[in-house]
Amino acid sequence: MSRCMLCYPFTHNEADFLVVFGRDERQLHVCKWCLQDLCLLGFNANQIICLPKQLHVKVCLWFLGPVRSLLEAKA
Repeated sequence: MSRCMLCYPFTHNEADFLVVFGRDERQLHVCKWCLQDLCLLGFNANQIICLPKQLHVKVCLWFLGPVRSLLEAKA
């Protein structure tokens, strides 16, 4: 998962797009909000590529304590 190269220090947004620009084909990872700002400012991009989304699975381990005690009581 890549970070937005423009606003991550302030907003902690993840990058949604890869913007390729310039003669040297430089790459810039940006979020959807920064891409909108770049378009409004008239930024000329050679290519805009949508990055695939990765699934975030947040594991909650708070239930393991009660489950362990129930298993111990049953055994």
